[in-house]
Amino acid sequence: MAISIHAFAQSPDLGKGISYSIETSGTLSTGDNAPLWLTANRQGLGSIERNSAYERAGLFRSMDHDSLRQWRLGYGIDLVATQNGVANVMVHQAYAEAAYKKISVIIGAKERAIDLRNNHLTSGGMSLGINATPTPQVLVEVDEFSVPFTNHWWKLSGRLGYGMTTDGHWQKSWAAEETKRTGNILTHEKAFYMHFGREDRFPLTGVVGIQMFAQFGGTSYNITGRNHRDKSIPLHHPENLNAFWHAFWPMGSNGDETDGTVTNVEGNQLGSYNVALQWKGKGWAVRTYAERFFEDHSMLTFQYGIYDHLLGIDATLPHNRWVSHVLVEHLSTKDQAGPVYHDATHNMPDAIAGVDNYYNHSNYAGWQHWGMTMGHPFITAPLYNSPHELFFFNNRVQAWHIGLDGNPCSEVNWRFLLSLTQNWGCYYFPLSDMQRQWHGLLEVDYAPKQFKGWSAQLGLGLDHGDINGNNTGFQLKIRKKGILIP
Repeated sequence: MAISIHAFAQSPDLGKGISYSIETSGTLSTGDNAPLWLTANRQGLGSIERNSAYERAGLFRSMDHDSLRQWRLGYGIDLVATQNGVANVMVHQAYAEAAYKKISVIIGAKERAIDLRNNHLTSGGMSLGINATPTPQVLVEVDEFSVPFTNHWWKLSGRLGYGMTTDGHWQKSWAAEETKRTGNILTHEKAFYMHFGREDRFPLTGVVGIQMFAQFGGTSYNITGRNHRDKSIPLHHPENLNAFWHAFWPMGSNGDETDGTVTNVEGNQLGSYNVALQWKGKGWAVRTYAERFFEDHSMLTFQYGIYDHLLGIDATLPHNRWVSHVLVEHLSTKDQAGPVYHDATHNMPDAIAGVDNYYNHSNYAGWQHWGMTMGHPFITAPLYNSPHELFFFNNRVQAWHIGLDGNPCSEVNWRFLLSLTQNWGCYYFPLSDMQRQWHGLLEVDYAPKQFKGWSAQLGLGLDHGDINGNNTGFQLKIRKKGILIP
């Protein structure tokens, strides 16, 4: 007991438990772009260019190294040099984190997973996915804790954070002259989840919650509005305490400077409801989940129905040599609260809040970071636009997606993705006809035992259709991971 107490009270040694990771990747393609699944859902590391490469090196200290202590500390630095990417050199991750019991704090940019999802096989997240470069922020998270008097059958969790985008200089160099762009935009996120059930008592468990995001503050260029007529004058958005409060609680805001007499909420507000149910058997499990996206007020409640959604089922199969998981998802963003919008007036007192125009905003450069969609990759990223304009021209989409993976042996694992999308453009710029697009990926990882820490990954990507074109590409990655200081 004395030894345990002494070890528990010791301060973490930040010079120990340091690991390293080195990686190089190269992509060769034919067609207009690299295939989507060689680019998308890779935390912003994929390039849409036909031929590209990157070199990556990082040092990390995981908080798991302090698992026997109440205070746990970690950090990481992850640098990337790219060829045919959005920047020659990038700080991909740079963060410090600390945790005490159920509460943790992250300061900086760190890769994070999609809530309630199999991140290896999913098509993506509607409000926040794994498609774009992570933004630096201060994020406070509260891990699952039991509600008193429920005997651990009811638990709560949540998070709250503020941050800033880092792509202002890139937008200035990439965006076409006199088109909308932004700089130093602030971000906000919050989430709250309720967890029900106990796996040790009953195989069915459930989660329900909400996550919300906002872009606010910073500077917008080349925009006009009811109270901002001169396009040549940059518009500086408020960054005072009121702006931070209205990002957290937008209902009482006075709207943006460009709103005029009929105001909306301040900044770019979006989010989603998330629900998941899981039945866990002996060696197998099935999870179903649903995500319902909303922009501003119009779909925050259910008065406009639940037409737009992401529905999925993810099955973990009993241990076998061939297939470990099977995932099927359906995505719809076609409705967007309907095709008609008008504010209430004296002659027409009934307001209709349609044309949500997902991921776009009148003052901000949309729900993107470094040109990549921060939400779902089937909503075509601005980086694909020619001429260069920071706008989502294709956000009305329906799609089916399947994913499979397996481990034939301890040294090899594979995954297969196949997606079919139907695309209508957007309400303001509709396509003349619905356009279909196929996306496919076959990827194999090999980590030989005789070369400890080394692994190689080979991927074949295929696109066929009218949105991304007909593309074929190969991607090779070689990694080395290990412990630098035990």
